[in-house]
Amino acid sequence: MEHHPASSVSRRVFIGGLSASLIACAAPRRTWSSTTADVIIVGAGLAGLHAASLIEQAGYKVILLEGNDRIGGRLYTLDDLPGGQDAGGIQIGGSYRRFHAIADRLGVERYEPPASGRGSLYHVGGSSLTAAQWPASDINRLSAAEKDTPPDRLFFSYLRNLPKLEKVTDWMDPEMQVHDVSLQEYLTGQGASEEAMRLIEANLNGNSLQGQSALHMIRSLAAFRAGSGPTRYVRGGSQRMTDAMAGALKSDILLNSNVRVIQDEGDGVELGLADGRKFGARHVICTAPFSVMRDMRIEADLPPALRSVTGNLPYTMASFAYIAARDPFWKDDGLPATIWSDDPLLGRVFVLGEDPAMIKVWLNGAAAAAVDRMDDAEAGRAIIARIEKARPSAKGKLRFLRMFSWQKESFARGIYHHIGTGQGAALAAASQYQGERLHFAGEHLAQENPGMEGALETAERAAGRVLSLL
Repeated sequence: MEHHPASSVSRRVFIGGLSASLIACAAPRRTWSSTTADVIIVGAGLAGLHAASLIEQAGYKVILLEGNDRIGGRLYTLDDLPGGQDAGGIQIGGSYRRFHAIADRLGVERYEPPASGRGSLYHVGGSSLTAAQWPASDINRLSAAEKDTPPDRLFFSYLRNLPKLEKVTDWMDPEMQVHDVSLQEYLTGQGASEEAMRLIEANLNGNSLQGQSALHMIRSLAAFRAGSGPTRYVRGGSQRMTDAMAGALKSDILLNSNVRVIQDEGDGVELGLADGRKFGARHVICTAPFSVMRDMRIEADLPPALRSVTGNLPYTMASFAYIAARDPFWKDDGLPATIWSDDPLLGRVFVLGEDPAMIKVWLNGAAAAAVDRMDDAEAGRAIIARIEKARPSAKGKLRFLRMFSWQKESFARGIYHHIGTGQGAALAAASQYQGERLHFAGEHLAQENPGMEGALETAERAAGRVLSLL
């Protein structure tokens, strides 16, 4: 796979090995004080890069250790695909003020996408139909009270009865934990039919109705309501943002530096890498997703709530198929461009663009796990056959390009976190934890903002804590 070379991002990005200035920083046990690093940051995604910038600007020595062979974390632009398609960090929300401020400072261009047609073509039970056809269709097995609601709107029709937060951060209040029940329990209490729950789960942005908390949706909807302004995209792909952030740093970024041990020594923190190298610093900020931290041995006095979510917080499984089209057939058949399906190998089909003409199949949860078990070429053939059945105008016009699985990414293992059933109180406590030498950041610890903005929020909190102690 092609990447933008590290050397084009920053002269301080090293692919394996050490720069001359870092030889002294590869420290044996209990010798952090002889190194030149004040702070080591684990992970060179949004949170790590932003925290590094803030600490560097305050005049301290920072080193970033990135286990992957690329920077960016879950901002990942697949530059091997026509048009450089984003696999993660796709949309910049209207409320992402930190993201926009950094992008403005670094000259990262954003744009508003052209308006797209509303609605979806529904492919349910092997048959395709429009929203107008849905209520009276024999395929529609919803209850009488649900029949007029299209499949992709069922979930939000039931979420209207969730409590509305005055402030997004109110999700952390102890009294809100009464709503920390599974979405399945919540929907059952709202009178949702079994068929409605089946359709909702078919394309849930999560892994299962049983495993995702209703509190997660309370928080998500509050954050959505708090946002204002249009959704934007990064020109050239979201990874251009982290490229620019890395390029602006003076600090060293070491790629292929997989941290496996974090040990609080009482007077500093030592890091052990998979290849045997050791690093020491006065402070460490770990921005790795909890799903990745599970492979690390962390020898530190951490509160039970933080230990709990580190070990158990769920990350949404997401797998994508990228498919080229001979021409934009969706413009000629009079049907909505997007396909919404209950087929576990079809999920949601989105148009990526017309020049070149491309579509993307998005699968979540059990469907993502199922496609991950298949050979990529086999999966591509099966998916194209299903698209051609759902939309005959596509027949003979599709060419499979590649699959992408966030579960298979060793330094992600999921596209983003969600609050698991019964985990709200523990996650709230973990997000408020303030360490003495070992600190944590990343979108999974955001209190107020979702996604990319949440990662930046936590970076500022962790960097502020470190600077108060240095």
